[in-house]
Amino acid sequence: MKKKFVFYNLIFFSVFFIGCATVDIVKDRLPPPTQTEKGVVFQLDAPSARTVTVAGEFNGWEYRPDQPRTIQMKKGGDGIWRATVKIEPGRYQYKYVLDYQTWIIDPYNPYTIDDGTGNLNSLLIVK
Repeated sequence: MKKKFVFYNLIFFSVFFIGCATVDIVKDRLPPPTQTEKGVVFQLDAPSARTVTVAGEFNGWEYRPDQPRTIQMKKGGDGIWRATVKIEPGRYQYKYVLDYQTWIIDPYNPYTIDDGTGNLNSLLIVK
């Protein structure tokens, strides 16, 4: 009985994940921030967000629209928010801010750092 249960669950989940990949329910993972000639490219898949900003040590953690160094991301037709920013070489902590209130680490960047208070920030190294 237990073998049948395990077997049927294995079949179900295999079909489910193959089906999800076929109909694009499971999206491809975005790359972490990437350096280009134009600057560092930030990307975030947050289709339900109304606004997304990048806040970090490189812009004084500014995230509100009335602040001069705020990095406002633009939403593409694919639901991906993007911004390209010139950043001087160095190590920086940063987060994304959704709708000017929800702070999240970058889900595509595997590098995080404790800010000294037990909170995690994403880590960006610009060369």
